[in-house]
This record gives sequence, structure tokens and C-alpha cells, in this order.
Amino acid sequence: MLAVQAFAKLSGSLTAAISSMGIGGGTFGYPALVEKQAAESARLFQGYAKARPNKEDAYAAALAFLRGQALDPWQRDLIASALALPIREAKGACVLSSPKFDALLATYEAEARRGDLWRLTWHGLLASYFEFNPDAHKDAHSMKGWSSLREFLARTWPLVDRQAGAGTVPDWVMVLRRESEILSERPVDKYARAYLAGDTAPADSVAADLGIPQSSWFWHAMVLGAIRRATAESDAEFRRLIPRLLQLVQSKPAFRDDAVEHILVRYHGCKGAPADERLRDFVVQPTVWKNPKLKAAGIATAWSRVPDPVWSMVLGWVNERNLKDFFDILAARNKADEGRLAFWSNYLKQITWTRLVFGADTMALKTHNAEIRDLIAREEGAYAELTAKRDVDAFMMQIGPYLIIEFSKKPNACYVYQADELPFEPYERYYSGGTNDLAAGYYGKCAARVVHRDGWEWRAADELSSLGIRPDTSEAKRAQPVTQAGSHANMVQQHPANRTAVDMTELRRLVSKFHGATITDKRGTGGGRLWVSDPSQRALLAAELKSLGFKWAESRQGWYLPEN
Repeated sequence: MLAVQAFAKLSGSLTAAISSMGIGGGTFGYPALVEKQAAESARLFQGYAKARPNKEDAYAAALAFLRGQALDPWQRDLIASALALPIREAKGACVLSSPKFDALLATYEAEARRGDLWRLTWHGLLASYFEFNPDAHKDAHSMKGWSSLREFLARTWPLVDRQAGAGTVPDWVMVLRRESEILSERPVDKYARAYLAGDTAPADSVAADLGIPQSSWFWHAMVLGAIRRATAESDAEFRRLIPRLLQLVQSKPAFRDDAVEHILVRYHGCKGAPADERLRDFVVQPTVWKNPKLKAAGIATAWSRVPDPVWSMVLGWVNERNLKDFFDILAARNKADEGRLAFWSNYLKQITWTRLVFGADTMALKTHNAEIRDLIAREEGAYAELTAKRDVDAFMMQIGPYLIIEFSKKPNACYVYQADELPFEPYERYYSGGTNDLAAGYYGKCAARVVHRDGWEWRAADELSSLGIRPDTSEAKRAQPVTQAGSHANMVQQHPANRTAVDMTELRRLVSKFHGATITDKRGTGGGRLWVSDPSQRALLAAELKSLGFKWAESRQGWYLPEN
């Protein structure tokens, strides 16, 4: 009986003790309650271990420091987390840029070596290190102060680490023990390598663990680090990495301009590299660097970041796309290409400027035609509109000292004007499209006028040649008419066997580029002809087929290779 009474008394004492600890309602002997309280204690500990002082107090301490006031010990602790903070009253300057910053650091270091530096103060200094924004503080003094802060953290981290000991430590201490290179002179190499390999986890993880903001130098250095690694690769490897680099830039747009500059300059150095459509489409977006044609108008100022040859390279990509879009999308609607795309492609390398001029019908189509809508969006800020001819579009291009105007629909002729004697302003927002502006050459007010009748290509080539404009290379002859001796088409027709006159491998490769187009070879099976069908009737494919000697059959709505 005495044993039972003793147990009851002990149980009551334990229950009272547990109750006094705030763990009521539980049953003695169950560890979940203890684990819950331990987890809550750990959470509170981690919160206190990286607590930041009141922002207003820290700001006030930073302002006092920049005004030359002496700081008391409490203010020195407060200012630690505000070293990179722009101070409005000091015209946006920060403590890092102050000539007295080195003396402040020396005070912190002396305390750290004596073991008197508060761990939360050191954590505040670490936070300031990561919060430095190179775009907000571009002056040399701020950069020097940030570098001095990094060196201080690297020197004093072993002291802080040793003082933390082997027991329970704050999360940020555990992270720095694993990632101590983030305080080194090459703090982002590890993360840049991973990002370039497509692994974003290491950088995202350390940023979350250490509270690195999106505006931090860390991301700026990591983006440029990945790009520098890519630009150091061979031409082929660098070009292979471009999609990944653009993805990186898009994910960290705050550092976009520096990144784009590096990528474009390196691409210009690639030997024989063709136009990169993805790079072109990214950089000319209205939200990125805009159309390079707008540089002269003072609108796309970002293009001033790169040398003129680099700007010219991208301008050439845009001009080439405009040329193809005009004939492949706009002129093709009226079946009015007449081999013009193939013809002007012979002069593509000499085209230094282009401009699209849309008629009212084309502008109306953008509401339900995705292709037209994308075209107009790409030319935002650069295109003009026609007011008098609803169903006609125009294309301007400059070659040497001449400005050339092509229209999307016959019977409009092509006009060649001297660029310094134009009967209209080349940057007007609206044109009538008639003889009072773009077609003023109808009355002879032009250097040359080309009417698109049979054999126009040769007449146009002769007139351009008389003006000093000749094809880019001797091999760019695909636009010559079929009646001219020596043309590709006559070579096909004069060959003793049609089956061997066309390289079928090359023809299949060409047709495969146009979705939906097909080849039907009936030679030798009673039909006697080689046919190519394109339900979309694309002007670019038509130009290529014409250059190979194919003719259009209206009845069949297809292209055929004539018999001998």
C-alpha cells in the first residue's frame, strides 16, 4: 500500500512539473511533446540567430556615419546590416563608399580577434556583402569598399566558425561551412559551372539559405561567369550553348544588358557563323534592346554598348528577315513575288537598312492572323503605314547610296532613289504610297524604275550595275530568268536526261524545309514529269524552284520540271 501511495505522489509531482513547463494535456512518457517543444525552440533559435535590426534604426546609423558623426557601440552593431543601403540624404551613396569605411572595418576586426564581436553583427556584415547591387553603386569607391568587406569576411570567418563550436549553430553557419568559397576571390565559379551545365539547384539553394536578394552582385557575377565560360569555348560549343545562355539571361533580367553585350560580341567573332534566329529574336524584342534599326533614331540606345560591326551584324539579320517576310508573307498573299525574293537575296549583304510599310488590309489582319501579328510586333516602332492603298504593302531597303522601294502587288513598279535626294522622308510614320511620295519615280524622279514583266531580272540587274550595285558574290545567280543562256534553268532543260538534271537529294532537302510540301516523281511511269506541290504556295519555295527551272501549272496548282 505504501508503495502505491509513493508512486501516486511521485506521479503527481511529475505532472505538476510538466504542467508548469507549459506542456499540459499530454501523457507522461510520450516523446512527441518533447520533440514539438524542441523543434519550436530550434525555430526560435534560428530566427534569433539571423535577426536583423530595425530598418529605420540601421538607416539612421548609416546616415549618421556618412555625415561624419561618431558612432556608439550600439550604432556600430546597427550599421553592420546597412553598409550597402543607398542613403537618400547622401545622394544615394552608401557606407561602403565612405573614405572612413576601412576604419570601421578595422574596429569590427579588432573586436572579432578579441572574441567580442557579436555574432549577429557579423551576420549583418555578411548580409550587407550579399545585398550590394553593382548597378546601384557603380562608382569605384563603392566597389573598393565591397571588396574590402569581402576580404574582411574571409579573414574573420575562421574566428566566427571556431567561436560557434561543434554544438547547435545557426543555419547560415552550417551553410558557410559547406560553401566557404563564396567568400573567396572567385565566389561564383562553382555555381556558374553548374548553371552552364543546366543545374540551377546549387545557386538557388545557397541563395535561399543565405538570403541573397535578386539584385545582389551574386547573380550578376554568376550570369557573367557562366557567359564568360561559354565565350571561352570553341565557336561550335559556344553556339550550342546560346539557348542555355538566353534562358539564364531571361531568368535574371536585372543583368541582361551586360550579358547580351558579351554574347553578341563573341558571336561576331565566330568564323562563318550564320544568323542565329533565336538570338536575333530575343535581342530585338521591344523589352530587350529593340530593333537595331531604331539606333539612329535615338530610341534603341542599348545598341551603343557594342561596336558598330556587331550592331551591323544583327542589323543584317533583321534586314534578311524583313526581306523574306515581305515577299514570303506579304507579297505572297497576292502571288506577286515574281522571283523578287531570289533576286534581292543576291544583294543581301549590301542591304544596310530596311523598313516595312503596311497597308490597311495588313494592319487589319493582325487581329486574327498570327503570322501577320508577329511580323508587326517584331517591327514595333520601326514600321510605317500606307494611307491611300489599302491592299498594298511596301518595302524599303538601302544599298549603298540608293534607297529602293518594292511594292507587294502589281502593277506597282520598283523605284530606285538616290538616298540624299528622296522625294519623301524615310522615317515618316505614314505614306500615301502614290506618286506624291513612294511612287514619285513614276514621273521619272528616280535613279531607276523596274517594271516586273518577263525578263525583268536581267533588266533590273543591268540598271543596278550601271549604278554600281552588283550581286554579293558570283554564285548568287539564282534569280536569273529561264530564257537566259547559262542560267540554272536552261542548264536543266538542255541536259540530255531530266532525271539527272536535278539533284534529287538537294531537292528533297529543300522541300523538307517547307511543312506540307511534297515531291511526286512520275518520270518514266507515263506522266513524264517531276512535280512539287505546296498547298501554302510559299514565295520562298517558289523562288527556289524557279531557279531550278520548275514552272507553275495553274491547272494543277503545282510546280513541274519541263520536258526536254
